[in-house]
Amino acid sequence: MTEPARSEGPPPPDPLRDREQTTLLKRHGWVALAGFVAAWVYVALLVFPPGSTADAVSVPTVVGLTYDDAARRLSDSGLKASLGESRLSGEAPRSTVLAQTPAAGSRVPRGERVSLDVSAGQERSSIPKLIGLTRAQAEDALRKVGLVTGRVTERADDHARGTIILSQPAVGQVVPTGTAVDLVLSAGPTELSMPDVIGRNLAEARSTLEQLGLAVGEVAYDSTSAAPTGQVLEQTPAAGTQILPGATVILRVSGKP
Repeated sequence: MTEPARSEGPPPPDPLRDREQTTLLKRHGWVALAGFVAAWVYVALLVFPPGSTADAVSVPTVVGLTYDDAARRLSDSGLKASLGESRLSGEAPRSTVLAQTPAAGSRVPRGERVSLDVSAGQERSSIPKLIGLTRAQAEDALRKVGLVTGRVTERADDHARGTIILSQPAVGQVVPTGTAVDLVLSAGPTELSMPDVIGRNLAEARSTLEQLGLAVGEVAYDSTSAAPTGQVLEQTPAAGTQILPGATVILRVSGKP
């Protein structure tokens, strides 16, 4: 007699096997999470390097623009303009941007304010009185008011040789500080009348003659003269003689060498 077939049910629970499966699932989960975190960090560092943000922008160059133009350029880049220091400038017209903070090329968050230092206008100076001064005196006068010496030329003139007879710009004009001022020096007249230096002391006579572009030659002394020592007694050429610049004048003076 054959025994009836028995139906097989689910295997009985195996606690050890269940624990192994749970541990394996947890292990796979941690590995997957670690992989995701590593991939996220890699992408973050590659796309957004340290020190940058997804919404950072580059500061454009605005130095040299007017403040209004600079503000528009910054706005187009997602930034805002902020008025900084206002100072006089030797060259830049009023409202020209002289400096910016942060500097051009910096990476900053969108909406950041950029401080702009602007020109309050050009410093200006008045051409001082120069006519009649020597070149050295004129250069010193220009330097004291913030101006510089430009081209220096000479031309024949009745003024004493080596003195200023003209400046460009002219005396009294107001110009930007740092402007170069051209000077014209007297080369002395093309022909002059010999001045009268008799009765003057030797130092005064020599100075007068040299200012006219004349040279003092050998000085003869007269120890028998009753005139004060060093006084000019005689001159050659005589006073009133028409002579050329550079001519040599011979003097006789009282006293001893």
